[in-house]
Amino acid sequence: MFFLIAVTVTLSAGAQNISNGYLMKIPALPADSCNVTRAGVERFTQQVSALAGQLKDEIDTLNRTVNRHIKANEGSAQERAMKQMSQQYGMSQADIEKMKNSKNMTAEEKQAFANKMMSQQTNMTVDEAKNLGKMSEAGRKAYAEAYVTEAMATSQADPKQQAQNDALKSQYYLVNSQQATVKKLSAIEQNISALYSPIEADPERQKMLDRIGQWNNKIMSMTGIDYGQGKEMDSLAVLIKNEQIAYCNKFTPRYRAALRKHLELLKTSMPDYQSLGKITAEVTKVQTGIEMPAGGTEIPALKAIDAYLNALQDAFDYNLYFPEDEN
Repeated sequence: MFFLIAVTVTLSAGAQNISNGYLMKIPALPADSCNVTRAGVERFTQQVSALAGQLKDEIDTLNRTVNRHIKANEGSAQERAMKQMSQQYGMSQADIEKMKNSKNMTAEEKQAFANKMMSQQTNMTVDEAKNLGKMSEAGRKAYAEAYVTEAMATSQADPKQQAQNDALKSQYYLVNSQQATVKKLSAIEQNISALYSPIEADPERQKMLDRIGQWNNKIMSMTGIDYGQGKEMDSLAVLIKNEQIAYCNKFTPRYRAALRKHLELLKTSMPDYQSLGKITAEVTKVQTGIEMPAGGTEIPALKAIDAYLNALQDAFDYNLYFPEDEN
């Protein structure tokens, strides 16, 4: 944390056309969702479902491409990681081989190994690092200032150390940017979830469904038996129809409002999803040397669009009555 500096990450914007293209294809909500025919519902649902299926195929294809690329470069990535550890921690080839077989090391050997790596990097043992956590705020601040002064002096005297520190600074900045973006998007996704959960959890919704179910069961029990119950069945049918209409009128506007807000949040957060994909690609490149395949950076943004399409497919879930049911 003592080495955080501002760096500029130059990233290609070309692949953004994938997620932006899907964003533009999202069907608009129908003007009136409670006064619609079954055929209208089917047309809209099929339209959304077709786009969602296309998007899922796109995501699956990109995931397979990325996984194959990473698998093909595993060997070189491992060699790079070992080389970086060797340079950063002053590890010999014997140390690296020992680390690979750490399962066979005793607790004492692991402690000694950890102390060696930490002292090489920070001039501290593991126990000293633990004690640092017990210091007062003033003590930690004084230690940090002394540590930074020493590190800067060492870097100036050793160009190789300076280069390593610069690389660590850049990597640290990228990882922190990645974590900050993930945290921001996680908060947005929680807000989106909170748009829908109160509708499903509304106790009145289940009560209305229970009443409809009870009346339907009563009608079914009378079907096929003529004891002069036709008027009662007609009355029950009217009750069911009115309750279904009331159900749609009560919950569909709330769900449509949630969809509109969801889409608004999706559009405003799209640059963050695209940024997360790019930063993750940069972190992967810095840590492993593996370049992200074209389109791979778009996966987070495409998944966010997929989540909206899944919600959009349920736009008519609260429509239980249709005008043609009168016939």
